[in-house]
Amino acid sequence: MKEDKSQPIHIMLASDTATSAGLAVAGFSAIKRTSRPLELWVIQEGLEPETIRALRSFWSDAAEIHFLKMMPVPWWWETEIMPLLTWARIQLGELLPDRVGRCIWLDTDVLVGRDLAELWDMPLQGNSIAMAINDKMPPEVVAYVRSIGIDPTRWHNAGVQLIDVDAWRRGSTMTELMRCKRALPPVLWFHDQDLLNKYFAGRILTLDPSWNRRDVAYSPEGQLLHFAGSPKPWEIAEDSGYKSLRAWREVYAYWGRPPGRKRKSKVRLKSASAVRRLLSIAPWLLREPRASEESVARVKA
Repeated sequence: MKEDKSQPIHIMLASDTATSAGLAVAGFSAIKRTSRPLELWVIQEGLEPETIRALRSFWSDAAEIHFLKMMPVPWWWETEIMPLLTWARIQLGELLPDRVGRCIWLDTDVLVGRDLAELWDMPLQGNSIAMAINDKMPPEVVAYVRSIGIDPTRWHNAGVQLIDVDAWRRGSTMTELMRCKRALPPVLWFHDQDLLNKYFAGRILTLDPSWNRRDVAYSPEGQLLHFAGSPKPWEIAEDSGYKSLRAWREVYAYWGRPPGRKRKSKVRLKSASAVRRLLSIAPWLLREPRASEESVARVKA
């Protein structure tokens, strides 16, 4: 890929009030460790105007900063663990302007410890997305991944992605991802990550693990550290002794603002769970009349 190095690198993030501390650190570390100008795009939900002003100041070395709103998705996709905002990444082709032909996606629990220009310049070799393998899975996760038709040895982590946005637009990828989502079980363990792996199976460029290192034992230098799972770095008060967490907290100290509270409606979450359970048994309900008819036919015979 021949890239005009005078043009900014486009970084995508998504955040609500509960992950705003991670958002600040991810964006700041990306700016400081990247050798070329960055244009930051944030899909946000519920960030206070004061927080947005503070982020603009904290990221003042960025070439440009934009805050976007995601398009609607079915409300019952929200879970206790994953807000609807987690589905924002499937809308990139529609949310980003036409001038943005590719982007790097970073989850808000990522600390950048190397130059993102190296990732940006990487040829996608005809693929529309690049991710690192999600390895070291316990047996129950391996069994689950197989159950939804994904090869566990080719299951990728969605915390860091290089995306050909132009290709997504040409392929109407958001529409196709929504169609693929409806064909998957209503209850997914890993949500958008499952969807991306299912839809792009066999069409994902595999990144070196250093681009998405999900192990706090590693030094942040030369890595993109991904604090996957819980607790998140902004939820840990004590010094755990890990260099990676100390590095994250050093950046966080510059930010100096606490994350907001999780805003969740218990009624809506319970309702969403009920809808997913109903959808889970719907195929069984639809098969029952057919089974009964076949039984009657056998009796009559």
